[in-house]
Amino acid sequence: MAAPRRFPWSLGTAHLNDRTATTIRTDSCDGRRCTDLLPPPGLQRLQRQPVTHPMSKAKVHPPHRRLRLELIAMGVIIAVSFGAYHWLVSTAQATLRQRLTERGLNLTSSSESWSLFGGIALNNAALRGLPDNEPLIEISALHVDILWREVWKTRKAVTRWHITDGTLTLHDSDGAVSFEHFTTELSVLDDKIEIAQLETINGPVSIAVSGEILTAKASPDTPHQTEAFKLRLKPVRSVMNMLSFKPGGGTFAITGSFTVDLQADAAKWTAKLHGSGPKLELHGVPMKKAEVDAQISQSDLNLTSKIAFAKGSAAVEASLSGWQDQPLLLSGTLTDTAGRKDTFKGKRVSKTDTLTISRLSGDANLLELALNIPVLAAGLPKDVKVTTFPDIIAEDFVLRSGSQPPTWTLGSMRIRSAAALIVTVREHPLVITHLQGSVSYDHRAWHFESLKGKMLGGEFALVASFDGKKLSGDVALQTLHLDTLTPWVGKLSTKLENAQMTLTYRGVIGDDPSNSTGTGTLDLTDAPIVHVPLLDQAYQLFPKILNRESARDTGEVRTTFIMKNGVAMVEPMKVLGQSIVVTARGTVDLNKRTVEGHGRANIRGVVGVIISPISVVFMEMQVKGPFDDIKVAPLGLIGAAKSVLKNAAKLSSIVLREGVSVPFEALGMFRRQNTREGVKAGE
Repeated sequence: MAAPRRFPWSLGTAHLNDRTATTIRTDSCDGRRCTDLLPPPGLQRLQRQPVTHPMSKAKVHPPHRRLRLELIAMGVIIAVSFGAYHWLVSTAQATLRQRLTERGLNLTSSSESWSLFGGIALNNAALRGLPDNEPLIEISALHVDILWREVWKTRKAVTRWHITDGTLTLHDSDGAVSFEHFTTELSVLDDKIEIAQLETINGPVSIAVSGEILTAKASPDTPHQTEAFKLRLKPVRSVMNMLSFKPGGGTFAITGSFTVDLQADAAKWTAKLHGSGPKLELHGVPMKKAEVDAQISQSDLNLTSKIAFAKGSAAVEASLSGWQDQPLLLSGTLTDTAGRKDTFKGKRVSKTDTLTISRLSGDANLLELALNIPVLAAGLPKDVKVTTFPDIIAEDFVLRSGSQPPTWTLGSMRIRSAAALIVTVREHPLVITHLQGSVSYDHRAWHFESLKGKMLGGEFALVASFDGKKLSGDVALQTLHLDTLTPWVGKLSTKLENAQMTLTYRGVIGDDPSNSTGTGTLDLTDAPIVHVPLLDQAYQLFPKILNRESARDTGEVRTTFIMKNGVAMVEPMKVLGQSIVVTARGTVDLNKRTVEGHGRANIRGVVGVIISPISVVFMEMQVKGPFDDIKVAPLGLIGAAKSVLKNAAKLSSIVLREGVSVPFEALGMFRRQNTREGVKAGE
């Protein structure tokens, strides 16, 4: 077979457009005849015929028609998207309501809007329990976003819920609990709810916490919950009651986290919280600052707190087992400004707002600490300052803050070490030392059991009650130095510098003498008031009978009396001295500060000296007048010369002035300050 013929030519570059064909360009002939180099006739004809572009025959549309086609295509896309959107939104609505229905819930609102990318907006939304459709949760405004990316990834409904500065109201069978300025952001996933932010401001309490709620995964085998869903808000109310700070002070800020587990048959929840704030008042107790750490769960509560008062501080531990009206158990320490401490145990019942301290012991100044609590301060003695507070054991202190007005009682307070205090009586200090015994308070009066101590140079004992105006019971004063009474009874004779008084009294001593009723005895010893004035006259009358060496004779006053409304009936009073005996009966009116009665003076010789009948002189007297000017009117003289009468009357006046008025005036030392001045003005 012959070899194929080779042609020394090449195809030129082809240019394609709608109107031109491919052009074949020949190469140079290189000196040869170009005809020899021409392609065959068939190829020449192909070269001369134009080549048409395959698309050159397509119909070309004008621009306005092309726009129309684009709009139609867009409309188709929108229609498909709207259908998909409608399907997605409807599916989201149906899924949300189905899930709520499965849990026995129904979602309602006054108005709502649903959009694919804008989410769900509800106004005045309410989550209601089925089948009664009663509100469980009410929210002023709620916004729910559908997280489509998460939905695409997980093939599950994922939503984000927003509430901003709204009002949240929770309902249960006992009523409603509301939270103002409520803000939250949470994501609802298939098996849990993540709460990134939950904030609320309710009066002086602000809360800012985060947490999560573990929910049971949906399963075809899980039966639907169709019974009524109910909230149980007792833990919420208990905590809110503990946080019921008085408005107008500082803010108690709470932070922390919580977890709620709904996957088990019985719901479980825990919370770890920290709270603090300045200038607070809780249940009537003002605080400079309070700081609390708490662990809370569905079954118990445990917290520790540090509280600073205006005077002193407290460290308190509290625990609660269960939420069914169980008492909050308390223990801790109280510290006064000097650093002395008391330990205590007690409980608080929130239902009645009652605090009970079953036992407290230590040497902290409880009177100082009690001044921090207004209701306690109101029941304390106003004019008592403790200079040495004793070590004490107190039992059954009860503060009823829920009553109107609030009240408190003290079962007993036993003083284990000696106390010292200063009591202001009619603007003058009365110093009491070595105080021991037992005290109680029933919100009406203080009760003293075997209370004893030292004052005015002597000793005292009380088994009595004091209501702020009256002291009722048994009072015993032993060997009080009479000159220590001068701030209350006025200046005494210099002859009383060493006199001592002993008083026993059973009855009532009031802040005003008119309120004093009872019986008693009153004795004065080492009272030379009965001797010196007499001797000056007696030596002149009976120089051979009376022994001048007895110039340091001492006297004694013995009095038995019955008091009624400030008037003492003396039955009798006997003034004894080595040289004279005065016996008197009558009345001592502490209201008018007057004396009225009948007396007899017996002038006698020195004991142990044989005397003649003339040495005994009797004088009958009528006694009448104010304490500071008692008048003695002689009624007769037996056994002596008439010249003795005037001097004997003078003596008896002094005897009664200092032997009667001073001791009885001491009984009135606790009366109101203006009593004496008012009587003088009336005279």
